[in-house]
Amino acid sequence: MDSEGTERRGRALAWLGPYPGGRFRRFASFAVVGAISTAAFVALYALARTMVGPLAANFIALSLTMLFNFAANRKYTFQTAQGAWPVQGAQYLAVYLLGLGASSGALHVSLTMVSEPPRAIEALLAVAAGAVATVIRFVLLSIWVFRPAPARA
Repeated sequence: MDSEGTERRGRALAWLGPYPGGRFRRFASFAVVGAISTAAFVALYALARTMVGPLAANFIALSLTMLFNFAANRKYTFQTAQGAWPVQGAQYLAVYLLGLGASSGALHVSLTMVSEPPRAIEALLAVAAGAVATVIRFVLLSIWVFRPAPARA
């Protein structure tokens, strides 16, 4: 492997930035927070689905889990006390809305492809659609909302 290739890979991963405990710890923490949020999402989606359609249930469940997700990722995943939480909260809201649009679009397409699925399958489709939003959220939280402060010289 040449040094140019190694340097290119290093630049490609640089957007992840340095974080306490390293990238693996940060990703593992994000995964744990995500697993807890997903379990809550499934329960809330199932409950909301008894009263409203799938897209509205997706909105309700994601909105309610968003608050826990923000607080837990801020504290445990990105371990940040820096930056004003209202600013980070507003940025997180923008990331959430982008993720909501992505997951709602993916859910709509899935439900169009699978006509009248049983509720359990529909819930799985909603979780899979949420996976699309998860990738978007992780990247944007890393590079924008909770990016580390620049090193001072």
